[in-house]
Amino acid sequence: MLTATEIAGFAGAGLAGAAYVPQISHLVRARCSAGISRLAFVVWLLASLLTTTRAIAIHAGVFIALGGIQIAATALITLCATRYKDTSCPIHLPAQPGHASGPCSDFQVTYLKETT
Repeated sequence: MLTATEIAGFAGAGLAGAAYVPQISHLVRARCSAGISRLAFVVWLLASLLTTTRAIAIHAGVFIALGGIQIAATALITLCATRYKDTSCPIHLPAQPGHASGPCSDFQVTYLKETT
């Protein structure tokens, strides 16, 4: 039977995994590696492998689960960032001269047209 703190720990591990979803989703769907530090993710992958090895050695279930999630997510991000190296989606492309920088909402575009 799990204790309340173990349940909280597994919930935290799940939350940590959910936090990776937007990054992975953007990498895979947009094939965009803008802003991704491959070196940082390689280091996080190594750190996850080392700490998960310790968690397995001491049979720490919550930390094994967390480590497994982090290993899978950081490995996937590292692989996708390498595959899509130097690629950007339209949102991350540099602003063109004479255009507003960054994406504009329909409201902003309409407002700019009306005020210029």
